[in-house]
Amino acid sequence: MFDRQMKGCLLPVATTRSEWSTTGYSESYARQMIVSFGNRIGGLREFPHTLDFKVWGLFEVCRDVKATEERSFGGMYCLSDNVWGTCFPDSCNGTEVQFILNESGIAISDNVYCVKDIPFRTGDYVAIVICSIIAGLMILGTACDVIWQWNLKRKIKRSEEIANMDTIKEELIKYKSTVDELKKNTPGVLGRVLISFSVVANGRKLLNTSSGSSGTISSINGVRVISMMWIMLGHSYYFSYRSVGDFKYILTEVTKRFSYLGLLNTFFGVDTFFLLSGCLVCYVTLKQLHKTKGRLNWFLFYFHRWWRLTPAFGLMLLIWSTLTLHLGSGPIHDQNVLESQELCHEYWWATILYFHNLYPWPASLSICMDWVWYLCCDMQLFILSPFFIILLYKSPKVGTFMVGTFTVISIAIVAGLATYFGYPLTADPTFYNDNLPLGYDHIYPTPWGHLQSYLVGIYLGYVLCRLDGRKIKINKWFNLIMWCVAIGSGLAVVYGQYPALQGNHPDQWVAALYQSVTKFAFVTAVAWVIFACATGNGGPVDSLLSWSAWSPLSHLTYCAYLVHPIVMYTYYWREKLR
Repeated sequence: MFDRQMKGCLLPVATTRSEWSTTGYSESYARQMIVSFGNRIGGLREFPHTLDFKVWGLFEVCRDVKATEERSFGGMYCLSDNVWGTCFPDSCNGTEVQFILNESGIAISDNVYCVKDIPFRTGDYVAIVICSIIAGLMILGTACDVIWQWNLKRKIKRSEEIANMDTIKEELIKYKSTVDELKKNTPGVLGRVLISFSVVANGRKLLNTSSGSSGTISSINGVRVISMMWIMLGHSYYFSYRSVGDFKYILTEVTKRFSYLGLLNTFFGVDTFFLLSGCLVCYVTLKQLHKTKGRLNWFLFYFHRWWRLTPAFGLMLLIWSTLTLHLGSGPIHDQNVLESQELCHEYWWATILYFHNLYPWPASLSICMDWVWYLCCDMQLFILSPFFIILLYKSPKVGTFMVGTFTVISIAIVAGLATYFGYPLTADPTFYNDNLPLGYDHIYPTPWGHLQSYLVGIYLGYVLCRLDGRKIKINKWFNLIMWCVAIGSGLAVVYGQYPALQGNHPDQWVAALYQSVTKFAFVTAVAWVIFACATGNGGPVDSLLSWSAWSPLSHLTYCAYLVHPIVMYTYYWREKLR
């Protein structure tokens, strides 16, 4: 009846059943394996109260059964249909576990994943070597930096002593000698490369709270940090939904609260970053064009951007594709990590070249490092930015017209896609039709979905560059009205869906209108805040956003963006009890 190849699984299973029937509730490996099973009956009883099918059982108890001299097998935890935990001998595989359960009268689909110890692979060792080299360079660079700084201070102290000498001639001769010695002790190319890895030197730059030059838009630091905190708050919710034990409470209570919309709509914080990206690119590039009278090395323009983003991104991609698998274990940890790593191994080149959000098509958030769609989208918009920047530099009227035209086109594209594919409000998960396959998205991870936000940023950068740091006096009543409009627009965008939370579903045209114009409305409100603060019309808001304490945190937002999903996924996927 059974295939001979299954004997390696069936015999240990039979032995375990025999041991269980013989020893009953005595302390034995069989009891340890049996009690590790998730309680399906209890799960079905609890489901009406929790809406949670998951009965994962005892993960560690199962895996704690080890092979001995008398017994050739240990315990292996298997998860069926992602909801039911079982414990079988480690000589079995997923197919055999599925067969045994089905033959026992328990209907199981083809989704049976058995957790086994996965040895370190070649890529894992490569990642360890690269990380070790970087750590070694940090230690060596820090040591070189400390020694060089100590030597420099010693030389400066000596020069000060020389300056106190009475004889001018001797002072000049010895001072010149000291300066020559200082020059000799200046780090060469190799020294500067090593010091670039110094924890002390980099820490000094990161913790620097100075606002920089007079043309710096200091309020951007506060906007950047607050937006990143908002996004991380949203991710802590989105990433943890599979770990919620009482999902019915979340669905029926939490998601009906007015305050929940502030958590649900954190993706508007992402569009704030598109606004900031467009603003800074245009602002800095226009200043450079004015300085060089329209000449710019466009190859370096693009290469500098790629080189600035890619090393940290590449390192995180390497760690996610290799070492993350060994950072934890659990019923869903290995399975989820391996699925993502498989995508990374297949499409790493598209990821590092910043078009993985569009390839393979149709667009989906189920990609390698699914949060880096933003980087891909931002890079694609950055590639397009010179078209608008050059027009604004050479002919402001034409440039303004083109920025406005493409903003309208972007809004129209989103409206058309939202209508055709039946996109709902974010507070209402029910699509208006079935035109969009499940798991795909033609708006959110795409450049045309965020072009409007980027163009608002480009035009803001153009306006601020024209002002060149000058403060302007705005009528206090007009200023007050603009602040009220900006605050009202932002709040309406984030919290305007409250009726949908209460079950009042709008017509499709309302949902399409919301999908198409809300990003523009929100980033325009944020643009006003930055403009008002930069021109001296921000009042206490400017004092808050320009607070020097935001500066070091602002320097860390890019790495925080890259790292925090890895930390969150690892934490939530390591859950073992349910």
